[in-house]
Amino acid sequence: MWRRIIGSFQKLMSKAHKFFRYVWRVNAVLICLAAALTVIGLGALLIPDAWRSLRARDPETGVVVPPTASGEHLQLGRASILAGTDVMRADLTSESAREGFSSGGSSEIRNILFIDPSQKSAHWLLADNNQVISDVSDITDEETARRPKRLFATVLLVKQRTASREDSVGRLLLLDPRGKNVVEVSGNVSDIELAALSGDAVTVLYERNRRFVLTRFNPESLAKLTEQEIDVPELKQ
Repeated sequence: MWRRIIGSFQKLMSKAHKFFRYVWRVNAVLICLAAALTVIGLGALLIPDAWRSLRARDPETGVVVPPTASGEHLQLGRASILAGTDVMRADLTSESAREGFSSGGSSEIRNILFIDPSQKSAHWLLADNNQVISDVSDITDEETARRPKRLFATVLLVKQRTASREDSVGRLLLLDPRGKNVVEVSGNVSDIELAALSGDAVTVLYERNRRFVLTRFNPESLAKLTEQEIDVPELKQ
């Protein structure tokens, strides 16, 4: 009797072993299929973006950009919508600067394109592409639960292309979000220290002739309200 019970138990275990072996094989096949579908899905998502990225980087395709006086190729980056407006803005950079990025180079903005949906034609900020926009500061208010962030103005520093750009000076420009109202704040500016909305005025602190200059503007019209040089006291020895 015990032999019969043991024999039946062994047969049952053998059948169970075969059953689970089939289950494991089916699970392995399902896992492989799921992995293959995942790879295909990711490829479908990534390949179009990669293709668009390649087209954006190829100077022979895309939007035609006028070359500089030296004949170098320029690259128009992707546009972004400015906060609180329907205006789009895209940076124009030099091809040589982009190629140098992989070897430690930095981006070099040569112009800015404004796209206004209410206008048929886009427009450039600068008259030519032979200058360098070394600093760009957007001036916005704080975002609240009732009010989204809004761009009031942009401050930027335009310098000539020289071998020692860090030591050069340029023109400080203040412009409205649509890039139509452009105010030349000052020349001989070496750096922008601060650009912000302070109270009811746009406040810009910059360095000119090795001195700080504090200027305030009306945030709507960009009319200059005040300007004063800031004295930095000497430190006691």
